[in-house]
Amino acid sequence: MEFTPSLVIALFIALTVPVLFLFILRKFDLHRTAKFGRNILTLAFGIGGFFLAVQVNEGVQRLGWVTYDQVVRFTAPFAEEILKSLILLYLVSRADFNYVVDGALYGFGAGIGFAVIENIQYVTDDRFVNSALLVAILRVFSTNLMHATGSGLIGTALAYHRGEKVKSRSIWIVLGGYLIAIAFHLVFNNMVSSGVLIFIAIAYGVVGAVLIWYIIRRGMSTQREWVSQLGAEDRVSQQETRAVTSIDKVVDTLIKPFQEKFGDEKVHLVREMLYTQIEIGIKRKLVESTPSPTKKRELEDIIKKLGTDMEALRRQIGTYHMMFVRTVYLDQSFQVWAKIDARIAETSTGQKGGGLFDRATERIKEKSVKKDEA
Repeated sequence: MEFTPSLVIALFIALTVPVLFLFILRKFDLHRTAKFGRNILTLAFGIGGFFLAVQVNEGVQRLGWVTYDQVVRFTAPFAEEILKSLILLYLVSRADFNYVVDGALYGFGAGIGFAVIENIQYVTDDRFVNSALLVAILRVFSTNLMHATGSGLIGTALAYHRGEKVKSRSIWIVLGGYLIAIAFHLVFNNMVSSGVLIFIAIAYGVVGAVLIWYIIRRGMSTQREWVSQLGAEDRVSQQETRAVTSIDKVVDTLIKPFQEKFGDEKVHLVREMLYTQIEIGIKRKLVESTPSPTKKRELEDIIKKLGTDMEALRRQIGTYHMMFVRTVYLDQSFQVWAKIDARIAETSTGQKGGGLFDRATERIKEKSVKKDEA
């Protein structure tokens, strides 16, 4: 195999673009609950899942149970989705796993890990030596997104299962997640094997990625409700709770003013404190919904540790700086009066007291003129 410039570019696209999709999707995890290191782990295990799937797919062919075409159309989706999900079963079982957002992103990562290695196999195949670049581009926007979507759906189902108190229902949730992911994979493989137009395959992959994005958005909305329950028990003030529940706006409304006033030195500490408070809120809700007494104790231990970490961050930030953080999120009543003052200033003629007093003065003058005329 000769490494031509076209092949090198194709390999670069095949390896980097799918991973870029994962990092873009991670941007929507505004609460930062899905840990970066865990996503790297899912990528690695997705790669391992590919090599296991190769052994399974080739094994059933050698045994004469199915033909190559039947593997692609029917058995591969079952084997690949199950093998990709093995790392998810482990992560979801851990007490530090959070909710649906984690499940979707970790699943997406496992699918991407599987896909990038499969990309190399196709791009370097002698059959595609003259079209390696085109193959790479088409695969990253179709097959790769399909793999990531399938694993993301399984991760989502496992996350829902974790918080379900009724055991019989939780089993159906997991089974349903696997069946939907496998069906999604089956449909795609059969479409491609039947010679469907490439833009349909790309649209299918994109729709899958949008579905995972939607799941993350819904999960974020639920987590925001959980975080809003933070309070005195967690040593979190109302102002801080307001900050973490509107974390998508916090950069403009808190971080930028803080940075302008105090510089960059403690900005990362404020961010870290807010994300720690978010995780406390989520973990507090998970304690309520977790049926296992052992898991409850593990979660309570994590909450205690997070509380200790939060207090340490506050001390590092400093009392004066913390006063500023809380002042930005003062009670709503204060904000209402601030808006009234701002509107008065907008209508002012420049005279102290504002436009309301200006208009009152004008009316008094008008009445005086009318009396003189009378």
